[in-house]
Amino acid sequence: MNLPRVVVAVLLRSLVIVGVTAAYVAAVARSETTDALGAGLLAFLILVTIAFVWAVVDGIRRGLLEALLTWLLASVVAGVGIPVALALTDDRDLAAEVGDGAVFFAVLLVVPALLGLSVGGLVHRLRDRSEVAA
Repeated sequence: MNLPRVVVAVLLRSLVIVGVTAAYVAAVARSETTDALGAGLLAFLILVTIAFVWAVVDGIRRGLLEALLTWLLASVVAGVGIPVALALTDDRDLAAEVGDGAVFFAVLLVVPALLGLSVGGLVHRLRDRSEVAA
């Protein structure tokens, strides 16, 4: 396992997830919508989709173990980063946002990532077997 590669991967995934979340929150804040529930559910769907699809790709490319470590760490970093971004965009209390949201967002990201890694790891293993058999 290549540690610098894992660190770069964790930072990249975390920055993309936090950036997408901050951009979405800023777009919703500028809109005239009054449907906070729909906007929140759409934000969760976006986060879950990003984590799942990217984890499938990681599982196929890297195999299960390295991708698992990457996504566990990325979920923790992004889980802390999302509440920080929310606090900065809405002028909320930073300590309260991080305290309330870090675990929630980390779990929201790690569960679909684990499912995606399972699918990607299975495809990776099947692809390796077919290359050996050929």
